[in-house]
Amino acid sequence: MEISVEKINVKDANYFYDAYNVHVEDHRILTIVTYCEVTAGKWIKDSKKAYNSKPLPNTVIVGLSVERRLDDYSRYGLRDTPYQLLHLCIGSHCLIYHLPDRYDYRDAPVKFLNSFLSDPKVVVVGMEIKEKASKLKRDFGVKIKNVVDLNELALKGMNRDELDLGRYDLDKLAKAVLGKHVDVVRPEKKIEWFATGKWCHYYSDELSQEKVLFTTVDAYLYFWIGSELFDMIHGNDSSAAGSSKKNKKKKNKKK
Repeated sequence: MEISVEKINVKDANYFYDAYNVHVEDHRILTIVTYCEVTAGKWIKDSKKAYNSKPLPNTVIVGLSVERRLDDYSRYGLRDTPYQLLHLCIGSHCLIYHLPDRYDYRDAPVKFLNSFLSDPKVVVVGMEIKEKASKLKRDFGVKIKNVVDLNELALKGMNRDELDLGRYDLDKLAKAVLGKHVDVVRPEKKIEWFATGKWCHYYSDELSQEKVLFTTVDAYLYFWIGSELFDMIHGNDSSAAGSSKKNKKKKNKKK
């Protein structure tokens, strides 16, 4: 599967972000990368308006993931530190948001996230999503109302007992649900987060384009897989309901 990224030159005095066009085959995704909570809040508002869910009407399906730049070890083992990067995908729009570098969520300016993700009309899909949602609540006070694990959804939607869908990673699940053509060739070396490659960074540093590319692709795959699986489940329900109505009409005509 061909994927590529290109930076867009933007001049916006009101909001602070870097913008990119990410191409997944013939599909274009507009990705916004920001540290600014106001910018992230506007992205959420605009993306919700532009999106219409076919499998779940009046519902927003969101692909979500989070990550840390480096694993933090102590003499006792791996520390369970807060996430640093949040990825959201709604349709053809992706947000990469640098979470505040704070341990006390009461001081973290993420009210816009809480307002959005706690909305009962928002369905958040991802891998190991329940654990991630729990940590977002613990560290940043972000409460996600509806979380759906993609492995569990695949078991229900595909009904393929011969496949071990509950254990598939993202790439393997994407092939199983979307088709074998969805084959992401990933770099052998670890992807550098920042283009400068510096150990310490300031807010002026940008994410590397390679990081933007693969982060966007992953968030989009979460969204795409989730939408496809919901369509399998609710599309079948709609077909069954439609057939039932037709049968009732035929019976009434015979009477």
